[in-house]
Amino acid sequence: MKIKIEETETRGRAVVATERLEPGLSGLEVLTERALMVFPTRGSNDGPVPHFLAPNPQLFTDWCNYLQQPKEIQERILNLYTDMECPHANALRDYLHNYRENQYDEEEKMEQYDEETKEQILEDPIESDAVRYIFDHIEEFVQFVMVIRFNSVELQPPAEDGTGPGTNFGHGLFEVACKMNHSCRPNCVWFTTPDGKCKEIRAISTIEEGEELTVDYVGNVLDATPQRREDLLNTKGFVCECDRCAANHDDTRRFKCITHADSKCNGFHFLYQPTYSSKPSLLECSCCGAKADQDYTYKVMKEEIALVGEINEVDEALDTSSIIEFQDRIEGLEPPHEYHSLADKCYQLKGELYSFLGDYRRAAEAYAKCIDCRIAILGNDYYSQATAFACERLGDALNHIDVDEAEVAYKRTVRVLELMRGAAHSDPYVKCAMKKLLTVQNRRIHSSNYPKESCVKGMADTGIARPPATDFPCRLCGNPSMIPSSSRDALSYCCEFHKRMHRAAVRGGCVCIEEEKTWD
Repeated sequence: MKIKIEETETRGRAVVATERLEPGLSGLEVLTERALMVFPTRGSNDGPVPHFLAPNPQLFTDWCNYLQQPKEIQERILNLYTDMECPHANALRDYLHNYRENQYDEEEKMEQYDEETKEQILEDPIESDAVRYIFDHIEEFVQFVMVIRFNSVELQPPAEDGTGPGTNFGHGLFEVACKMNHSCRPNCVWFTTPDGKCKEIRAISTIEEGEELTVDYVGNVLDATPQRREDLLNTKGFVCECDRCAANHDDTRRFKCITHADSKCNGFHFLYQPTYSSKPSLLECSCCGAKADQDYTYKVMKEEIALVGEINEVDEALDTSSIIEFQDRIEGLEPPHEYHSLADKCYQLKGELYSFLGDYRRAAEAYAKCIDCRIAILGNDYYSQATAFACERLGDALNHIDVDEAEVAYKRTVRVLELMRGAAHSDPYVKCAMKKLLTVQNRRIHSSNYPKESCVKGMADTGIARPPATDFPCRLCGNPSMIPSSSRDALSYCCEFHKRMHRAAVRGGCVCIEEEKTWD
């Protein structure tokens, strides 16, 4: 195997590489693991939930499903979490012991009432086998809850058409994948296979032998450091100490130089605030070295809080209202700095607004700024699904004003998604992006009547997923070619799959992606 599980001094069990893992340009599948157990989402017919578990009815459903498993599976599940003296386990254990004592006291007092009165007063009798088993085996139940809380992962693959999330299969437990630790700049990604039963783990950057494989647990790498840490503490029970969180500045929070209004200094102040309980402080300007005083710090913090509130209000309202109703508010969103993480959210909202209005040039500009912001924070060698989708939306906007630029954007989208998720014949997100790419390539070849505005020239040339310099780029995606289009041609394609898809689209006019397992 390419990986093994090791005990570490500070991070518990971890998954480490047994050899150098090099994703290259097309990504690297490290492992596809079938779930030890899948816990379906609770349905409306799943029966009553005991009062003491009412805040989390899904947990009781999970427990009932767990009890139906063979003993060997139950033991493997419990082995996923063994720190039974952690604060969370101790708190739950104390709660259950106290509840059991009080519950049995109440049952003894209830004997004096008739049956109808008992039903009205006693909301939570300990009567079902699943509930009785909890109080007869408190330690086992506590360990199971810790496993679910700290190790279960969502199982939701993309929709078949690749336009968004698909069926939610609930959550699952994995004996290897669940031992991967978190990083806010991970070297791997994981995603759910279409059947909802497996997790595929892929390397997105070079991993040296002996190096730990990491994933992002919560999907919020652009949130501020204290927010990421708080989310992880609340959901996973630990304070993140990855390189980004432990740095002496928050790379998601930049503010204009205090002298900008007078000197037009283009530098910025990083903020240092490792947790929300710590006092925020601005570092020296990156350009002129100016120091920000407390008044300026207070001013920008107040403005940041107000902007967060405004974005959240608009986001929530858009769930039930048309975006056009919030045009003025969205156009009025101004981030503290073009590379502050809130800029990403501002530009996304503006891109959606202008796309809705049919102002595709301004939509493209907004999405291009969104991508630039993400690259400035995370680096151009970090690949994320959110950045790929922003690049795809950039292509959607450019498709209305410059097909050449749209092709560039879609090529970048395909390169990122294929590296992260594999080939288009098996992944809906890649398939959706490739269909768009093949459509514009078909249009460019078979029609001379397509938009081409010089004012957006170079807009799609973002820093993300630039292909290596080559004399023979793949005609479909732009990566270096490995095979010719025929025995008489020069190198033209990076793989046989791209060759077949491109030739079918540009020669036969057929934009169709092969399904999985239709070719060897």
